[in-house]
Amino acid sequence: MKMTDDAMKMRNGTSFRSYINAQYDKLVELFGEPFTDTNNHKTDAEWIVATPYGPATIYNYKNGFSYLGLSGLKLEEMNEWHVGGRNKQSYEWIVEKITTG
Repeated sequence: MKMTDDAMKMRNGTSFRSYINAQYDKLVELFGEPFTDTNNHKTDAEWIVATPYGPATIYNYKNGFSYLGLSGLKLEEMNEWHVGGRNKQSYEWIVEKITTG
C-alpha cells in the first residue's frame, strides 16, 4: 500500500525504540498490509499502528531489496523488525499484541 500523507503525519515524532521478532505474515495478520514508500531506499515495509499510547511504527531497516538490491532479504524472509514510537509504552503494546495475538 502506498504511503499516504495522513500516515506520514501520524508517524511524525516517532523514533526507534527496540526490535521485535515476528514473521511478515504474522504482522500482516495483526496489522494489515504494510505501507511502502518508493522514495525511501532504506525500508521495504512499514506499519503505522495506532496504540492506546500513541502511534507506533514497525519496519525493516537496510536489510531488504530497497537498500541492498538483489542481495537483500525478501519480506517473507525477514523476522527481525525495528519498532518506533513516541514512548516506551507504545513499543510494549506492540510486543504484547504480537506475543498474544
